[in-house]
Amino acid sequence: MYAAHAPETRPATRNAHNTGCSGCAHAATCQAGGYGEATLSGLRDIVERVGLLRDGEYLYRPRTPFRALYAVQSGMAKTVAVDSSGREQVLAFHLPGELFALDAICLGHHDNAVIALGRTQFCRFPFDRLRCLTTTQPDVQWHLMHTMSRQIHQQRLSGGDYPAEERMAAFLTNLSDRRTLLGLRTDHLPLPMSRADIGNHLRLATETVSRLLARFRDARLIRVERQGIEVLNGKGLREIGRHLLQA
Repeated sequence: MYAAHAPETRPATRNAHNTGCSGCAHAATCQAGGYGEATLSGLRDIVERVGLLRDGEYLYRPRTPFRALYAVQSGMAKTVAVDSSGREQVLAFHLPGELFALDAICLGHHDNAVIALGRTQFCRFPFDRLRCLTTTQPDVQWHLMHTMSRQIHQQRLSGGDYPAEERMAAFLTNLSDRRTLLGLRTDHLPLPMSRADIGNHLRLATETVSRLLARFRDARLIRVERQGIEVLNGKGLREIGRHLLQA
């Protein structure tokens, strides 16, 4: 179980500081995601850098007071919920440049945890400053609404009664599509999460995830590598997962 009212992890609190985006090696990713637009320039003025967090370290835990929105700067992270019996559910994986924690706005606290996958840095957007920013830059508010809408749509990938093969193909295709929007490589998909995490997210057994990856490999759709997969036939993967991707 997660500790109640636990603060942000020490690395996050200790290393959070105002840096803006000047000199950031990953600024191009955020620009591709829309943050480079003049109408969103205020976001660059309020951002703080958080980390470096190592694999398994928490950015925040359930019941942590809500004070900011976050985006992955480099690396990857996962959002995890836990039920009353202690069972975990992986709700989402976050790529560089993707904003998250919007679900905590209405509660005033986080009801889930965000955990680093490998060495990960984050950008922190203090919500009090962000709220003031929306009064002078209305497009910022639209951007937040658009982000929330996209995240709700992506939740469909782990829901519904779809065959395991379709879920897995749609998951990989969705990762590729998101990386395209962020200006990242799509022929190679880093998978720092465990097979168990992928299975948990897609409601599949770990063994099923491994079997499906092997099936896609044998069909020459992908090449399985140590740190992820190489996409050999993206159209083929999209065709397998088309019903779920269009849902």
